[in-house]
Amino acid sequence: MADAMTDGLPKSSIVDRRDHLADRYDANIDLILRAAAKVFSEKSFGLSTIRDIAAEAGIAFSRIYYYLRNKEEILYLISRGAFERLIRLAEDEIVDIRDPEQQLQAFIKSHLEYHMRNLPEMKVLVREADSLSGTYAADITRLKRDYSRLFRGIIEGVAAKHSARIDAERARILTSLLFGAMNWFYTWYDPSKDYTRRGRIIDEVYRMALATIVAP
Repeated sequence: MADAMTDGLPKSSIVDRRDHLADRYDANIDLILRAAAKVFSEKSFGLSTIRDIAAEAGIAFSRIYYYLRNKEEILYLISRGAFERLIRLAEDEIVDIRDPEQQLQAFIKSHLEYHMRNLPEMKVLVREADSLSGTYAADITRLKRDYSRLFRGIIEGVAAKHSARIDAERARILTSLLFGAMNWFYTWYDPSKDYTRRGRIIDEVYRMALATIVAP
């Protein structure tokens, strides 16, 4: 039953809910989501409250409930927005590139630059994925799978170019390992020092990924 419902939302109604939010769009929703990402990244999803989010956003507590149902919906919208932008940015970067190594470099650049510009959202995306349930969790799992599939295809292309051994299991493992390396980026990245070195960071991650993929 938990999989069929998400905090009172029938499984069939999540798309309707998304359409409803689009119809009621207001700049306050972006304000709330940005504030929530900051709060969740600092306090964790479990320890944060709607009052914390309202205080960070500088709006009335009751105003949040005018737009959004609860904390879980807020977390879902942060996660969905991040994945949708990551997918769109990556696709735009590689669409005209045919060489798989250049695709790999473009994908890594797209991923890390988004990460650098949106540290709170990426912390939430990496740390709080298991906090969602039901249809919210299923929708984020689908987006995560789409993004991983895009990266995995690039990895397979690079391996094929170098005649490196690649099968389904190795491709899956490499995809997970390289995402792991990139997604824990926030644990050491210091914007005050590292942003000016972002080109060097992206190049080093690319070299590490390429060496890993083509290793015998």
